[in-house]
Amino acid sequence: MISGRIIAYPKDGNIYTEKLYEEVTRRGVAVIEGVWSLRWLRANSSRGDVIHIHWPSFLYFDPRSRLRTGLRLAKMYAALRAAAARGATVVWTAHNLYPHDDADAAALHRIGRRIIVASADHVCVHGASAAAIVRREFDVPESRLHVGHHPHWIGCYPNNLGRIESRSALGLGADEFVYLFFGRCRPYKGLEALIAAFSTAPQPARLVIAGKFSTAGYQREIESLTRGDPRVQLVAKPIPDAEVQRYFNAADCVVLPYRAVLTSGAALLALSFGRPVIAPDLGSMKDHIDAASGVLYAADQPQALAEALRAVRSRRFDSAAIIERVSEFTWTRLASQLLEIV
Repeated sequence: MISGRIIAYPKDGNIYTEKLYEEVTRRGVAVIEGVWSLRWLRANSSRGDVIHIHWPSFLYFDPRSRLRTGLRLAKMYAALRAAAARGATVVWTAHNLYPHDDADAAALHRIGRRIIVASADHVCVHGASAAAIVRREFDVPESRLHVGHHPHWIGCYPNNLGRIESRSALGLGADEFVYLFFGRCRPYKGLEALIAAFSTAPQPARLVIAGKFSTAGYQREIESLTRGDPRVQLVAKPIPDAEVQRYFNAADCVVLPYRAVLTSGAALLALSFGRPVIAPDLGSMKDHIDAASGVLYAADQPQALAEALRAVRSRRFDSAAIIERVSEFTWTRLASQLLEIV
């Protein structure tokens, strides 16, 4: 058992970290929000503490200046070395391989990841497929790589509305087959490909795209692709927690056509509502989705997504069985795994 505290980056403001550390705290381990500065870590970290980092790019990346990003990378290295010198253990949970939307800064992000991997005593990943990718990309020794499962979201959101009530609230027909994309709308998530593939889907069908867009420009781009097609419903806003159930309970399946993915919380959310998932055969999607819980398609085949949209309609899925299977992956289990390795 850890003898000190977990210093988290971040602790609050993200449902994943909040759920994880809630379980850690229940086991008697203190968790605090860290301040990212060399001076703060020197003054506040000590032997037995754990520095737990989730998305390291937020600690160094400045989209306005490559120079400032470079300086912050140097400070990150110094801060991690200082924490290690004081006896703290450094843990990185690899939610993604690299940031998805900063292609122009790819070289800097590679440096950032190398610093994290070189400094981390332990690297945690969600699923065996993600572990293989991280091991191959960063040459992480197996002794430092720890595999767990992304926990489910059952009970994290209200779930007391049925299919008919949910569809009525969203203006969807009872007999339409409803495909849902849910989550932050960002270019790497493949909405353009989804819209093109949906245009060939059997009718009657509806496509609902629900979530806030990363930029106004990207929203306009997607709006231009869907304009004039009444079968596509674009809900371009953050979805309140109380309304999440409407979308999943109204949907027949959830489509996540990402061009790149290591771990997907959205896939676990869909499965937690008992909805089958259509996704590319990338990252941890291969660990979470099988013939009983969705359709995986070949990410490198141009027509594969359209074929998956058709294939899902010819199969029957057991919602209760999907929920039962994903219920095995608990926050309690993940918290225990974290505390075991540190």
